[in-house]
Amino acid sequence: MDRDADWMWNSYARALDILEGRASGHALPIIIRKLARRGFAPACNLLSDYVSKEEAVRLLRSAARRGDALSAYNLAITYRNGGDMRRYRTALAYAARLDPDARAELRSFKTRFPHEVMRTFHRLAPDRS
Repeated sequence: MDRDADWMWNSYARALDILEGRASGHALPIIIRKLARRGFAPACNLLSDYVSKEEAVRLLRSAARRGDALSAYNLAITYRNGGDMRRYRTALAYAARLDPDARAELRSFKTRFPHEVMRTFHRLAPDRS
């Protein structure tokens, strides 16, 4: 690993310590934003939970373009949770090229989900209990 990658992973570990309360610092450290601007995929994934949906899509899309499988999958889930099934399927197909777990999910593509958030989009699966 080169020095820049070592610096990014060490900074990311420090930011996670701050977020989890193991180190002193602000709740969402500036370190995460700095790493996301540099294109560090784990930081983009983490920051996408704390920003607006549009900003999250932009962050995840840029990290997915650089080949990060987790970002591509998270982008698909962001679209699904927003009710955009066409973009969900497209992003899931892209994630499937990078990750075997996403490939399995694409093979069993569903339009109904057990998650309560899908009720607002009329995509809630019927209770099978």
